[in-house]
Amino acid sequence: MNRTRAASAALACMLVLGTSALSGCGSAVQGAVEEAAGKAIGGNVDINSGGLSVTDASGNAVQIGDDVSVPDNWPAEVPVYEGGKLKSVMVAGDGASVNAVWQTDATAEEAAKAYGDALLAAGYTAGSTIDAAGAMGGDYTGNGYKVNVVASGAVGDTTLLVNAEKG
Repeated sequence: MNRTRAASAALACMLVLGTSALSGCGSAVQGAVEEAAGKAIGGNVDINSGGLSVTDASGNAVQIGDDVSVPDNWPAEVPVYEGGKLKSVMVAGDGASVNAVWQTDATAEEAAKAYGDALLAAGYTAGSTIDAAGAMGGDYTGNGYKVNVVASGAVGDTTLLVNAEKG
């Protein structure tokens, strides 16, 4: 990860801890914090009651919270998980790497299988699999990407993590 992406991710993590407090402080304080943070990374910071969105000057985007959506620069070659609520997403400006976390009511096995099936339908090839200590998933290659999928958690509260890198 380059320095800009690392700085954006670190800033996002620090700010997300104070998102709820800042969104309740009033628009003047919130606006000042957003502006200062945006200047620090050379981009845009938006804090709202649903979460945090950070985009730096290179187009690297980070969103964390309850009101998160897949950004426009999400690569079309990487499927979006349809079975849950997106909780965080990081996309490199050029789409060369993406990380996303969805929360779902599905079991870890169901979530991993559903996303794996979506990858296979999109032309990916399955590689190694993960099935240990309640975590399910695997590695997939295709469409110019290497994708790692891990689902874990209790029934009704499963997290699906997707990491895709060009190459």
